[in-house]
Amino acid sequence: MNIKTARKLLMFFMIVAVAGALIGLIFLEPGTRASVYVTMGSFGCMVISMILLFGYCKCPWCGKRITANLMKAEYCPYCKKDFETGLKHKGRR
Repeated sequence: MNIKTARKLLMFFMIVAVAGALIGLIFLEPGTRASVYVTMGSFGCMVISMILLFGYCKCPWCGKRITANLMKAEYCPYCKKDFETGLKHKGRR
């Protein structure tokens, strides 16, 4: 999976998980079926986002996992190669 696709999916599942948890806490009564389903759905989305983060958010060139500053990163912080082109990033090290 491409790192751009993994970032988009990760952000989507994290937003759905947080929104589901907030809806379950604010609008639904505790102990009802709806609150249980929303909570389990939120938990499932969080598990999927963790699988995406630790399984697919890796540098395509060196293979190291990128977790810090993932959403803003344009190049690998370890090998300094651009995610798209594979060229070395020019700038401060």
